Amino acid sequence: MKTYFFKDYKDYNSADFAIDYQSVDCFATGTLIATPGGLRRVETLQAGDLVTTRDEGPQVLRWAGHVHVNARRLDQQPNLRPIRIAANSLGPGHPKRDLVLSPQHRVLVRSPIVQRMFGVYEILVAAKHLVTLPGIEVMTPPHGVGYHHLLLDHHQILCSEGAWTESLYLGPQAMKGLPAAARREIMALFPELKTAEFRPPSRRRLLDGREGRRLAMRHGKNRKHLFDADKTMAGQRLLSV
Repeated sequence: MKTYFFKDYKDYNSADFAIDYQSVDCFATGTLIATPGGLRRVETLQAGDLVTTRDEGPQVLRWAGHVHVNARRLDQQPNLRPIRIAANSLGPGHPKRDLVLSPQHRVLVRSPIVQRMFGVYEILVAAKHLVTLPGIEVMTPPHGVGYHHLLLDHHQILCSEGAWTESLYLGPQAMKGLPAAARREIMALFPELKTAEFRPPSRRRLLDGREGRRLAMRHGKNRKHLFDADKTMAGQRLLSV
C-alpha cells in the first residue's frame, strides 16, 4: 500500500477535520527518523519501510499520511501551530537537532521526577504541554507546515532527530481528527477500530493535559532534564498502564 497524501488543508471543508486535527500526532516535513538503514526524512517513508522502535527494534510501517496546513489556516486556528523542541532542550543530545511536531504529538519523558509522580520511569506527554520550558515553543511558519503520520501494527516509540517520540496512536480523538478518506483506509488495515469500544493499547502511559503541565512545572522548578540518560536508570522501562 502506498503512502496516502491529502490535499492542502485549505481544500478540505469537513468540520471534523478543521476542528479536531489538533488531536492527531504528526511529524513536520524534514524530520529525520531512525531506520535500520540510517536516518530518513519523514516525507520519504512509505508503507512497507522499516523504522527503528525503542522497544521492539525494526518494525514495518503500515501506513503513512501527509497533509499541508497553510499559513492562513494556522493564523485562523493557532491551536494547529507546530511546536519546536530545540536541540538538547529535553536533555543532552535529546533531540540532537531541532524537532518540530504537531501540538498533540507525544514525546517520551524519562526522569526520577516521572517516577516520583507516576510510579513509572517513562511516560508520554504531548509537546504542547511542555511549552513553558526553555527551548520548547510554538512556531508560526510563514509558509505553513507539512504534517506527516506514521502508523505501525502497534503503538511504538520512534527516534526522531535523536529524541524518542510516538508513532500515530489511533485513539478515538485521533481517529476523529483524520479526514474520512484516511479513516477508511486505516480501518481497512485494522478492522478492530470499527468497534466503538475498542481502545488500542499505548506503549507507555499517556498523560492528560493537567498531568503534563504539572510534570513540566516540576521539571522547570527543579531545573531537571525531561530525558535523563543516567546509567542508574538504564533498563528501567515499563509498558503502558
